[in-house]
Amino acid sequence: KGGKGGAFGGGKMGGMMKGMKGMMKGMMGDMKGKGKGKSKTPGHKLPRERITEAPVIGEVIEWKGKYGWVKPSEEIQHPSWKGKIFVSQTDLNGVTELEVGKLVQFHVFSDASGLGGEEVLQA
Repeated sequence: KGGKGGAFGGGKMGGMMKGMKGMMKGMMGDMKGKGKGKSKTPGHKLPRERITEAPVIGEVIEWKGKYGWVKPSEEIQHPSWKGKIFVSQTDLNGVTELEVGKLVQFHVFSDASGLGGEEVLQA
């Protein structure tokens, strides 16, 4: 026998599921614009302060298509230093992506998100 409309479509379970869905919607409200989501200013457009006078050499340790991480050959003396430098595709010179394991030359900047590399050249 069962309910109407198959799995959770009708009967007691269907009504219970609809009730739970309504309850969750009521608790969560309209989630647009709330929570983590995207900030108003994309990270690659935040105000920057260059912290290196001379270019730094490092190795590409990760590349995700439009961004990645570089490990400098020397530690960066800065409070935001966490062992690696963020690099955006928009900061690459002469290439559109980086290859893991290759050496790069770059300047280090600081912004509200942490440390990043700019004017990045791949060897």
